[in-house]
Amino acid sequence: MRRQNIDKFYELLDEVIKKFPKRTLDTISRNNLPEKGVYFFFEPNEVRENSNSDRVVRIGTHAAIAKSNATLYDRLYNHKGSKDLTGNHRGSVFRKLIGYSLLYKDNLNFPHWGDKSKKSDRLVKSSEKSLEISVSKYLYTLPFTVLEVPGPSAKDNDRAFIEENTIALLSNYDRQPIDKHSANWLGLHSNEQKIIGSGLWNSDYVDRKQIDSNYFDIFEKHLTKMKNWC
Repeated sequence: MRRQNIDKFYELLDEVIKKFPKRTLDTISRNNLPEKGVYFFFEPNEVRENSNSDRVVRIGTHAAIAKSNATLYDRLYNHKGSKDLTGNHRGSVFRKLIGYSLLYKDNLNFPHWGDKSKKSDRLVKSSEKSLEISVSKYLYTLPFTVLEVPGPSAKDNDRAFIEENTIALLSNYDRQPIDKHSANWLGLHSNEQKIIGSGLWNSDYVDRKQIDSNYFDIFEKHLTKMKNWC
């Protein structure tokens, strides 16, 4: 059943891509993004089993807490970083996770990476610039698409619902893998077992085993209403 649900998800995602063709973070602007939505990142050389189609490696959203004013652009810009390719991994879990994998893969020395108590320490942040740049360069190779999902800011809105259920569906953590990561996936160098086990650049919800029965209904409802962002 899970495999059938994953196949159905990717069929729907193909329809999303028709309305929002894949692009990369270095091309984003407020004008070419929905104000609100759920994003799905892919990765070069990460493909589905018995297929040449790309597998999703990261799912995320924004404004999933009450009174948040964050837009989709705000969230993706946090991942993207600045024009000089530096960024702030303490404001982006995605950046932090990739940074850790690069750090451990190449045996780099960044002792304060991920330490939020150093967020205002200029010397520490300056010393981390080279790794922030490496993270940005890596992120720029990852195409993404977006499902437009309007609605108020709340922890239980449709964006949060779709994000959580999609992660639960695709995660291979602590169960028989489907669409397993490649042998060379950067995430295998992570310091978090949930990244390695799930095959996703997500740590929340990866240990959830079931999706809600109305997941696809809610996904399709927003897909049907979504405008073209070609």
